[in-house]
Amino acid sequence: MDHTGTCIHCLLLYKLALIGCCQYAVGWSLQIVIDTMPFNIAVVGPGRSRQGTGPYIARAFHQLGCKICAVVSSSLSSAAVSAAHLEQHYGIKCQPYMSIEEVLEAISIDVVVICSPPTTHYHYLKTAVETGCHVFCEKPFWWPEGGLQTPESLQRVSDDSLHLVQQANKNNIILQLNTQWVFTLPGYYALYPQQTRAAGAVETFSMWLSPLSTGKDMIIDAAPHLLSMLYALLGAGRIQDLCHDSPSNNPDQDLQITFNYLHAGSDCEVRLILNSTDVLPKPAAYAINRLRIDRHVELPDYLISLRAPDKQLPIVDPLVSSAKNFLGSIHSGCSSDETALIDGMAHLSQIYQAIDSNLIHAKNSL
Repeated sequence: MDHTGTCIHCLLLYKLALIGCCQYAVGWSLQIVIDTMPFNIAVVGPGRSRQGTGPYIARAFHQLGCKICAVVSSSLSSAAVSAAHLEQHYGIKCQPYMSIEEVLEAISIDVVVICSPPTTHYHYLKTAVETGCHVFCEKPFWWPEGGLQTPESLQRVSDDSLHLVQQANKNNIILQLNTQWVFTLPGYYALYPQQTRAAGAVETFSMWLSPLSTGKDMIIDAAPHLLSMLYALLGAGRIQDLCHDSPSNNPDQDLQITFNYLHAGSDCEVRLILNSTDVLPKPAAYAINRLRIDRHVELPDYLISLRAPDKQLPIVDPLVSSAKNFLGSIHSGCSSDETALIDGMAHLSQIYQAIDSNLIHAKNSL
């Protein structure tokens, strides 16, 4: 095991998961039900308020052969509504609860899935880690309730994140973010086979996302997607020369963030374009070396494909691939990827702080 806390076996497993996604993309089959993964799961934040992902993540783990035992919401009534929705739409029978503590006292749980608002994540992460449960967490990893107003709050994010990961590794449990965009990369390279996959060959990376949130909250919701792609493509790195503007001069609705990402292979020019919208399905795209693909979602069956200018490629739902990779990591005895989680939070905080100060300055100048 190297100093990042990720074993070589797990890196191979990760690459194999991507290969499986690519095989599906070119028309081969991907076995969804995995008989060797009968984990008991509790889902925190199972509702669809503000377009939450809880029901879809529950469905993905259910498809993979896991047992969704419980859902936890802010009230028993809302938990009951979510439980009824899961049974009606996906055939998932589970019990509603108001707190994760009640669940862990009543049921033997192997995995806690966290889909609640980011400011609630830390409590659930800490409880799960102390209890010995693996965690599959929606992005971001967590976020302080008071925001990042002081240098002390920034240091707390770093210290508390490190403590969570170290405690998880000590207890031999996995903490993993839902980095589903990473699992579209095999489809991307199938559409652009001329692209070289070596980290040093990625000179520019751009991503277009459409969060429901506005202003600086768009950073919390969307930037983790960009950061997970940079880590998958380029490995660990540093952010330098960070700038931002608002093309429409309305930073509450759209932001464009640029920076250089310095990594072992070289450096990469990065651009993140955010446009707040409540349109469904949400427009989304990314480009490597200016060769762009757009995500296309066909409703109501939520069939996903990637579109290049002259062709389109169906892919397996990246959420299912992300969940499958997480379960495989548990079975393989992997450790949590300390570098991905800690650096991801540090980079997110860095971007948020830069945008936050500029937004405040812009509003005060009006």
